[in-house]
Amino acid sequence: MLTLRILTTVCGLYAMLILSGCSIAMALHGNKEPDFEYIKIGATKEEIEFEFNQSGTSKELGDGKTEVTYKYEVGNSPNPGRAAVNGYVDLYTLGLAEPILTLIELFQGDDVETGIVYGPDKRVLEIHGYTPPQASAELKAAQEEQEKYVRKRPTPKTDTSTGTAGPSQPQNATAP
Repeated sequence: MLTLRILTTVCGLYAMLILSGCSIAMALHGNKEPDFEYIKIGATKEEIEFEFNQSGTSKELGDGKTEVTYKYEVGNSPNPGRAAVNGYVDLYTLGLAEPILTLIELFQGDDVETGIVYGPDKRVLEIHGYTPPQASAELKAAQEEQEKYVRKRPTPKTDTSTGTAGPSQPQNATAP
């Protein structure tokens, strides 16, 4: 009778651990990183706040200048691929790897901040703090190669003689 209670308790705890799926949920939910391609000198405050997805902490500098500090997290974007790998590892190890995977997901990402100085016209004058490193030539070449395979929305082509838009895809000339 005591053995049955112990076995039931152990199995119940094991089931709670496996069914929680914390590492998978944590990999699917994260914070989207700002796209620093749009965070540059001359950009408007609205564009910057859209990228950071929040308003920052303001400090007046005088002469109409304002410094705004944005705090955010990098390295913890939602990642379905990472979640799938966590799921496969959970299945392969019968859930025994779940506590380790959950800890790995818990410590994913870094908190950073970027300070931006705006002029009186609400345009960026200076950028201080974290900025990502420049992409290598190999990464840029790989991204350009991948763009060839990304399905894009068709755009209407205009006929230069009439100025009217024609179909963006060639039409089949044969009638049924």
